[in-house]
Amino acid sequence: MLKKTRCDGTYLRGLHHYTRMTPYMMPTRTESTIYFEQEFDVTDTLAYLKEKNGGEGELTFFQVFLCALTRTMTERPDLNRFISGFNYYQRNEILLNFVAKKEKSDDGEEINVTIPFSPYETLSTVPEKVRSHIERGKSEAGNESEDTNILLMKLPRPFIRLFLKGYALLDFYNLAPESLIRVDPMYSSVFITNVGSIGIDAPFHHNFERGNCGIFIALGMIRKKRYIEDDGTVGERDVVKVTFTYDDRIKDGVYCARAIELFRNYVENPRQLEAEPDLSEEQLARLMLKDYPPSLAKKKQYESEPVPQSV
Repeated sequence: MLKKTRCDGTYLRGLHHYTRMTPYMMPTRTESTIYFEQEFDVTDTLAYLKEKNGGEGELTFFQVFLCALTRTMTERPDLNRFISGFNYYQRNEILLNFVAKKEKSDDGEEINVTIPFSPYETLSTVPEKVRSHIERGKSEAGNESEDTNILLMKLPRPFIRLFLKGYALLDFYNLAPESLIRVDPMYSSVFITNVGSIGIDAPFHHNFERGNCGIFIALGMIRKKRYIEDDGTVGERDVVKVTFTYDDRIKDGVYCARAIELFRNYVENPRQLEAEPDLSEEQLARLMLKDYPPSLAKKKQYESEPVPQSV
């Protein structure tokens, strides 16, 4: 019998029969991929950053982007699903991965940074978390995935191919070691490529058959866009292209379209991200996060209540 327990997710029961059949009809992510392109108006976002930072640039646009994505994943938890061995799982962490360069040059070494985010993240908590993980990734001891790659590439080519095939087989039967899953960036909720940071526009990212990440997002450079006002004058706005590469088996198009609109709203109106979300026990239960059980909602509510003063 197929083992249904995994270190990175909870097996989902009670799904619609057609949903459960979908991985059999489309066994690979390549054939089930949808490509979607959007343009976000970030004029007000940049004005907010200027006001917030006082010209010093402490909070970045990319950090706002990550916080908005985390809030969207929290409110649209079905996006955090994945498929393994033709079964559906709810990921037990909100894991966002992106590539950073140790040096901004053509030959600068790239590192993968995977960050577990809390459903209660705000614009005041995200920056330090991002900075600390990037610094750790740049350190010699902080990039476990690269250490694994270095070790593998010391082997002869037939052994590398055999290892990857064996690893895929173990993963299919939910037997892959947790130590390898934890350092592999392809086992994340969303993989983000911030090509805007190097001054180019967003391409459509390819998908990976390895791992279980079903959403890839490319963030392009911020540019000026001119348009015609109702009175015939020419206006100008700051816009950014965002492309999505999405495994259509995870959730239907209506759910995802509403999630993208929610995501856009948070990016374009970042003041909403200053306060923690008010999550109910039902919402936390649907997220199925290992570090945030439903009882935490009551705990946070209790901690936030004013202490009665004795008379």
